[in-house]
Amino acid sequence: MANEFSRRVLPPAAGVSREIGFYLAGMNEVREQLREAVAEISLQDLGRLAVAEAHSIGALVLHIGEAEWWWMQCVISGHKITAEEAGAAYWDVLKDPRRVADNAYSAQFCLDEISKIREQSREVLASFSDDSLDRVFSFERDGKPYDFNLRWILHHVIDHEAQHKGQILMLKRLLGLKNDGLFS
Repeated sequence: MANEFSRRVLPPAAGVSREIGFYLAGMNEVREQLREAVAEISLQDLGRLAVAEAHSIGALVLHIGEAEWWWMQCVISGHKITAEEAGAAYWDVLKDPRRVADNAYSAQFCLDEISKIREQSREVLASFSDDSLDRVFSFERDGKPYDFNLRWILHHVIDHEAQHKGQILMLKRLLGLKNDGLFS
C-alpha cells in the first residue's frame, strides 16, 4: 500500500492585503466546493423544488451571490441599489421560487453570475489594508441601525455561503443526485 499523504494549506489570495487575503482565500475555497457541487446539475434539476416551500438549488446559488454583493457593494461601499441592479437575476431570487426554472437558468449561468460578483468583491477588498479589518461599517435597515466591522462581514460571507452549500448538498440528495468527490 502506497503511503498517501494529503496536505492542505490556505495561502492568502493575491491582489489584496495579507490578512484580507486569508479571508478571500477562505471565500474562494468554499466557492470552489460550491462550484463542484452544482457544475454538473441539469437545467431541469437546478430549478426543481425538492420539497414544497424549499428553494431550488439554482436560486440558492444566486442568493449566495446576492448576499455577497449586498455586503460588499451596499454595506462596505455604501452603494444604493439602482432599478437596473434590482432587476438582476440574483436580486430577491428567494422571493420567486420559480424564477430559475421559468428563466431556464443553467448551472453555468448561475456560477458565472456569482463569479462576476466575486471579482467585484475582490476589487472592493483590494482598496483596504489589514488595519481596515476592524473598521466599522454602519447601515440602517427597517429603521434600525447596525454596525459591523470588516472582519465580521468577511467571516459572515464565508459562513453564509458554507451554510447554503450544505443546504444545496442536502437538496441534491433529496433530488436523488450524487454528491461524489466533495469535501465538506
